[in-house]
Amino acid sequence: MLSTPVIYDDKVFVGVGQDPEHGEAPGNFWVIDANGSGDITSTNAVWHLGGDEINRTMSTVAIADGIVYIADLSGFLHAHDLETGERLWTYDAFAAVWGSPFVADGKVYLGDEDGDVVVLQHGRELVELGEYNMGAAVYTTPVAQDGVLYVLSRNRLFALEVGATP
Repeated sequence: MLSTPVIYDDKVFVGVGQDPEHGEAPGNFWVIDANGSGDITSTNAVWHLGGDEINRTMSTVAIADGIVYIADLSGFLHAHDLETGERLWTYDAFAAVWGSPFVADGKVYLGDEDGDVVVLQHGRELVELGEYNMGAAVYTTPVAQDGVLYVLSRNRLFALEVGATP
């Protein structure tokens, strides 16, 4: 496991992946009820994605307003219902994703290996607000604070002012 587990509402959200040198392959994503002890993988599973549903991931999930955002190494960002695991939508970045999605101010930010940062509308429908190229790979998670989006590319740190719409 390379991703950092997230604990939210007495549940553990965790994706399973391998070093990117191992390439793309099917992965697993688990939501586990944290109120147990011992090996609770099967006894406390709330919902699970595996096989063709998700690829290997190194990303930490983002959770907001009943939606779980999960990025995988193959470049897909999946939005799922927090309670049921139902897939709401999938965005294809067309490039490997090493970082994690970040949700702030009604937007979802995600960087990719081609150096693009996509800005999506947070919600149950897929709405792309914009995509911006940083000139070098973005292996980390973009972070927004006080109207500024911070993006670390392979060779630069950007501080971008963000408004109501990109």
